[in-house]
Amino acid sequence: MIAARAFVVWLALALAIAIVPATAKDTLVAPYYLKPGTVDLRVLLAPPPEIDSSQQQYDEKKIEQVLASRTAVDMAQVSADAHRSIFAFTDVLGSGFAAERVPLTTALFRNVGSDTETLIAQAKVYFARPRPAGAAQTHGSYPSGHAAFASCAAILLGQMVPEKRLPIFARASVFAESRIVAGVHYPSDVEAGWISGTVIAAALLREPRFVKDFSAAKAEVRRALGLPDLP
Repeated sequence: MIAARAFVVWLALALAIAIVPATAKDTLVAPYYLKPGTVDLRVLLAPPPEIDSSQQQYDEKKIEQVLASRTAVDMAQVSADAHRSIFAFTDVLGSGFAAERVPLTTALFRNVGSDTETLIAQAKVYFARPRPAGAAQTHGSYPSGHAAFASCAAILLGQMVPEKRLPIFARASVFAESRIVAGVHYPSDVEAGWISGTVIAAALLREPRFVKDFSAAKAEVRRALGLPDLP
């Protein structure tokens, strides 16, 4: 569901990446790959739902339904996905996708994760949306950093291993939506996070330094998985 919605906004948001006010450039903590000001989610994302809006009511009702129906299996998945790691995709890619076998890829996604976290943190402060009632976290809820990491990682991994693109995106969707099951994010937080990750991936794929590292990591992953090289 999330991936389908994000696809619709892909072109519009990707084209909007360069439209960033000059004042935004001074507020970003220097990311690893993306130049300060390349992506400003405060400009690109719609604001979160207003307190009395029908969307806010939907978000709250959805959280109530999910919390009432979640199972021990669901909570085990939430626990497994609590940490943002590219190796959440090992169950899709197989045991060959392990840190000791793909050091370049490990470093690449560590830096991608750091860039994503920097941009998401800036947006969280700006939008300052409170977490769902009962959530242990107190920092901003909108957009979801887990969802942003999931969609960005899925886009990049899907290009590395196109043979597994569908299950990669399915796994990313589970990873992102685990935050709703955990009761720490609203559905609209997760959707905004997914869109954010899509925009970040598009920006990364335009950066020459990232493209060089990505190419080396892609070759490494395919060797580790016993797959033929791609152009």
